[in-house]
Amino acid sequence: MSKSIKQYTTVYHEVYGKGHILSITYRRQDNLLFCSFGKGKHGFITETQLRRGNGEITLHRTGSKSREPSASLEDALRELLGGGGHPPMQ
Repeated sequence: MSKSIKQYTTVYHEVYGKGHILSITYRRQDNLLFCSFGKGKHGFITETQLRRGNGEITLHRTGSKSREPSASLEDALRELLGGGGHPPMQ
């Protein structure tokens, strides 16, 4: 049985974290949900997208999506200042 989607249902954003549905615009094809994550952070999603769970906003807490680990600050600076791994020109 699918979870009922209503006002104040808890949702999760991949960047902003935990939030709630504040408003539902009922439409013939697909309801539009307005979600708030506190301190002026918000987002819109359709009910179908929310139920699929493949957007930025989901019904369940998600870990980081399979993103490659970020380089260290030292590596980033070396690449930026050193021209991407090439030895500096003299």
